[in-house]
Amino acid sequence: MSTPSQAFDTAKDRAADMAEDAKSQMAQTAHTQAEHTRDQTAETAEQAASAAHAASHEFDRDTLQAAALEQVGAQINAVAAHLRNTPVDEMVDDVAVFARKNPLLFLGGAALAGFAAARFLKSGEGSRGMADDANDPWAGHLNQTADAA
Repeated sequence: MSTPSQAFDTAKDRAADMAEDAKSQMAQTAHTQAEHTRDQTAETAEQAASAAHAASHEFDRDTLQAAALEQVGAQINAVAAHLRNTPVDEMVDDVAVFARKNPLLFLGGAALAGFAAARFLKSGEGSRGMADDANDPWAGHLNQTADAA
């Protein structure tokens, strides 16, 4: 028969094992999701590069606009290739190094990205009524347009 302290130690060991398993599964899920997001971002960048190249063909070959669009497309392709070829762990390390070297720039960029994401998510809420727009300070011009109509 086991003593209460042995039962406690067994339960403690079991809980530690379960926590370690959960941590491992969460890390694997996060890594898989990060790779998926990286691939989607690279694909979107490649589409943007294709659009820039297509737009460059709308101008005469020797114009500044065509050259600029070709250069933009080439740079976006380079970014997409870097995204595809860089492991997620290495990207995380790069971001950590950048954040340590440039904390204010990193925090400012994170805040800007957060505001942009919040605005993007709010704009994608679907079919909202004008009543919802009445409380949105960014939608003031929409209310004036609707009132004028």
